[in-house]
Amino acid sequence: MLRSIQTCAGLDRPAFMAWFGNFFEPYFSDKEAVRRGLHDLRDLGMNSIVLDSKLWSDFTRHFRTGEQSQYVAMQHFIVDCCREEGMGVSFLALFAIGDNLYPEIYDHPPEFVEQPVDIQGIPFRGYRHWSKAQLDEHVRHCMDLYRHIARDVAATAIDDEGRERLPFYFYHSPIFAPSFDAEGRTFYLNWLKRRHSLAEVNARYGRDFASLDDLLPADYWVNPEVGDNSLRYIPATADYEERSATVLRHADNQRFKQEVMRDYFRDIIGRLRALEPRFYFYAALSQWKFFFNDFVHIQNRGWDLWDLGPSFDSPSFITLPVDNHGDVEPFVVPCELAMLRSATAERDFVGSLFLGRYIANNIYAVCSPAEVIASTFGAGATELYFYGYNGLDDGGNFGKWEETEKSSLRDALDWFTDVRKISGRRIATREAAILFPYASFTVSAHATDTANYIAFREDLLGWFRQFSDHGVNPDILHPSQVKAGRLRDYRILVVPADPHYWAMPDPALEQELRAFVEAGGILLHGVSELARRALDLRSAPHHADSFAWEEKIVTSSPEFVSYEHGDPQARYLSDGLVAYSTSALDRGTVHSFGFNYGYAYGCRRHLPVPKLYKKEDHHPLTVAARTPVDKLLVDAGISRGRLRGVERVAFERGVLFVNHTPYTRTIPGGDAPGLCTFEGYNDVHLPGRHAAFVPGLQA
Repeated sequence: MLRSIQTCAGLDRPAFMAWFGNFFEPYFSDKEAVRRGLHDLRDLGMNSIVLDSKLWSDFTRHFRTGEQSQYVAMQHFIVDCCREEGMGVSFLALFAIGDNLYPEIYDHPPEFVEQPVDIQGIPFRGYRHWSKAQLDEHVRHCMDLYRHIARDVAATAIDDEGRERLPFYFYHSPIFAPSFDAEGRTFYLNWLKRRHSLAEVNARYGRDFASLDDLLPADYWVNPEVGDNSLRYIPATADYEERSATVLRHADNQRFKQEVMRDYFRDIIGRLRALEPRFYFYAALSQWKFFFNDFVHIQNRGWDLWDLGPSFDSPSFITLPVDNHGDVEPFVVPCELAMLRSATAERDFVGSLFLGRYIANNIYAVCSPAEVIASTFGAGATELYFYGYNGLDDGGNFGKWEETEKSSLRDALDWFTDVRKISGRRIATREAAILFPYASFTVSAHATDTANYIAFREDLLGWFRQFSDHGVNPDILHPSQVKAGRLRDYRILVVPADPHYWAMPDPALEQELRAFVEAGGILLHGVSELARRALDLRSAPHHADSFAWEEKIVTSSPEFVSYEHGDPQARYLSDGLVAYSTSALDRGTVHSFGFNYGYAYGCRRHLPVPKLYKKEDHHPLTVAARTPVDKLLVDAGISRGRLRGVERVAFERGVLFVNHTPYTRTIPGGDAPGLCTFEGYNDVHLPGRHAAFVPGLQA
């Protein structure tokens, strides 16, 4: 944990950090507006800010000559104001493609070294992340920001070991950029040679190359010549539907990106730590969200969160309570942060939230800031970063909130501070895990694989919600963690939908899944090629149909199958084929659902009763009196009772309840009054959109 030593909001508080941009008015030129904005952030409970200080030419000129553009001069003024307010300063030092504001919004161009070139040989915005010269320039810029601008006002905190740390926001939304000049081509082909033999490449790509050195960019990279930015470098819709070799080339491109970005962050963080050992590296690796993207899709940006965990102190990304459709969904936050918790190997991490977003739904007209902040704490965050005070280009406007919303934020930060002091550590229960669908996350592109892209994400979220409704907080494991033996810690594993597993099959992963069940584990899956291959399951395609469980269920799902193995637990109504079966495998059990169970549980767009069944009463899985997984969790002895829409998270000294519904819920008391985000809490009734920590209560 970090304890901020800024004096603005009182000592012994977590690091609460907020982005403060000055490229829009009034903060570009109005000094009094800057004073008011910083004072407002201090009043809200923030103790440091992050300045937007990308590698622009006016910064480099300032560091070399002392000359100050209007923008740079205002940043110096902001730092002086922070000194007066007792606040600290950090920086958004590096960005995605270098810059997305020049020349329309920002007045000075970004700077690049050894800039990448496109298929026509034309340089484009982006970084050659494998270039040592570019790395040197990134290091120089980061250090110059602290030497020349932050100076004695650098945001500072103390960690658990008593060491002084400088929280450094560092890199915002990194994007890999290929380069199709001779150097970029050689660099890629050398990687490809280490990965595959000539025979393997010819088999994968359906070609007959005499040498790997014969491959031209259009041979090894997917669609580099396409003019539409949204379609460049990704397979076409037909490629996904036909399982073509183009998808396999794309899988190779994506693996290459991940390895380059892994090595880049390892190297630059190592270099910067050698120069300033106090740095605490976090970031916004993704805007907005990591997995449940709704209007910015990052699947093609080229990094694997779990690859970056060992390098960063906290490989954070900005999340918010919205699903892939843009609908408000509070469980997105704890689900995505379960991924971050996994990638950090359960170290402390910075939870990053987008507040005040209006560009695609007024989210906080439904969710309360207090509810979302409490959920972030429940997921394991020990510090908080906020975007959206004045980000006019992408809809962050919480600086314009009325006092009602600001009071919720202010009170939530005080609550977070107080609960962190008494709760002890979050307990890692190791009861259930969900396997991260690595293959589909890596190769599916929203623009051309839209239905699959959304559906497998919804499936994972539905599984997460189903378990959470029983007070079971599933961890999310990357395939690399499974292959390292992590499954031995768990009783239950969910294998969610991963429709493109065929493109990145993993025999070692399949062996681990089978061994998990044989050793006594419980494995749950829907329509899954991975589960079928790992467990030798027999299934056949089936049409969409209701099935008979303890009641008749009408189910939404992207696909359906029937099973030819195991003990039938539910049958399709039209033909009696098996929709859900259980199978014993040595000491363990496999629960096979003939539909995407999580998708069905979480889906808000259900099928009507098929006309075939006339007046029969069929209901969606979400409202069933008892679902198959409800029964399984009770029978397994890990259910804490079903309480739909309410998170329950165990800490060393109590239990956190987060009510994501609009309704008041009754919760148990502990051995001391609870700490609630609602001022009038009576230790029994938890209002909707609020949270309470109950000391002394055991999960």
